Amino acid sequence: MGFEREHWNSNVGFILASVGSAVGIGNVWRFPYLVGTNGGGAFLFPYVVILTTFGLALMVLELAVGRYYQTSIIGCLTRIKKRFKWAGVFTVIVTFVVTSYYLVILGWILSYVFIMIFEPTLGFDSFSISFYPVAAFFAVVGINYLIIRKGISGGIEKINKVGVILLVCILVPLTVYAVFLPGSETGIMFYLWPDFEKIFEPPIWAAAFGQAFFSLSIGFGTLVAYGSYLRSKGSLVRASSAIVAFDTIIAFIAGLMIFSFLFSFGMEPDQGASLVFKVMPSIFSQIEFGAVIAVLFFALLFIAGITSSVSLFQVPISAMEDNVGMRRGRAVLVVTGLVTLIGIFSALSYSPIKLAVGGMPVFDFMDTMFGTYGITISAIIFVTIVSWFMDKRSLLEHIQQGSRIKIPYMLIYFARFVLPTAIAVTIILSIIKL
Repeated sequence: MGFEREHWNSNVGFILASVGSAVGIGNVWRFPYLVGTNGGGAFLFPYVVILTTFGLALMVLELAVGRYYQTSIIGCLTRIKKRFKWAGVFTVIVTFVVTSYYLVILGWILSYVFIMIFEPTLGFDSFSISFYPVAAFFAVVGINYLIIRKGISGGIEKINKVGVILLVCILVPLTVYAVFLPGSETGIMFYLWPDFEKIFEPPIWAAAFGQAFFSLSIGFGTLVAYGSYLRSKGSLVRASSAIVAFDTIIAFIAGLMIFSFLFSFGMEPDQGASLVFKVMPSIFSQIEFGAVIAVLFFALLFIAGITSSVSLFQVPISAMEDNVGMRRGRAVLVVTGLVTLIGIFSALSYSPIKLAVGGMPVFDFMDTMFGTYGITISAIIFVTIVSWFMDKRSLLEHIQQGSRIKIPYMLIYFARFVLPTAIAVTIILSIIKL
């Protein structure tokens, strides 16, 4: 390869970068609309269960494999068995596609920061039948390129240290304001109290799996790449627990904010992917200092999104560096170009062209196929390969390095049998029911 691999400057930088990867618009945009369309608390319960069990276990595994092999997802799976290279390539392809439409939604958010300042009466329908979404997509691609070209410590680590702190500083005051609005208690009850008739429906659990993995960046190869840049022997269990805890707290707070606002103003929670863009500006227009709050809200979403998008980019970039021998500057340029080519189709689906697949906007099709099912299947493939074909004793010893908590050997059997079986059965049952 001929060049030295980059590393995180510190464990704190790594944890903040991982938190930034986990805490994105998936928490503030995708999570609330899935809660709203899946019965409120009926979705929240399986989501929290999955985060703290399956999510935590898979995060530890991905970080451990990346740190053990010190290479990208393709390289890791190839080193386990050469015939598994295809699995790494599949993961990179899934991440490519998710990144491409993720940048589209990030472009919408950036647009709304300026719309709320200069043209707050512009509705989402009017916005989406213009070419503004396409122009915003290209702008966001450029912003990501400028960040990721600076590398791990100079770009990704730095933006996450700033972004995570700003995210919390904006989110918490907005939530406090929302929960004290008249009528907010109805929204809080919808959010927290599950409908027990729906709570065990397979489609809800499938959506919860997809959202949990989407939020924690599981199944993308991102955590494998991040683990490969670790040089220390710090505790992966402790780091993973901190990341999962922070991600859960942010999503929970975001849900409190969204549903407090919604029910305070008599809005319906089942608006789907356009929830944030159709409902929230209307709410902000009716409250005191709404113009300022609206700008802060969409700035929050953009900060959350940019910290995740730069981590998504790192998966294919790391793959090209480690498996093709491409230097970072050229890898960044190639990956940015390819993501742009793929993403333009999703961008055009919310434009005057209205590009669609079987009547469904390309953006929505991509989010369903790759954002829910693609990353979940990728996670199943990864955990199956690691738990069955990697040296179990070495893996367990590596997971336990630097940790006071001794992980039992049963974790391997949990990963080998329970994880993939439960996820696969849930997906199959949800597809049958659909």
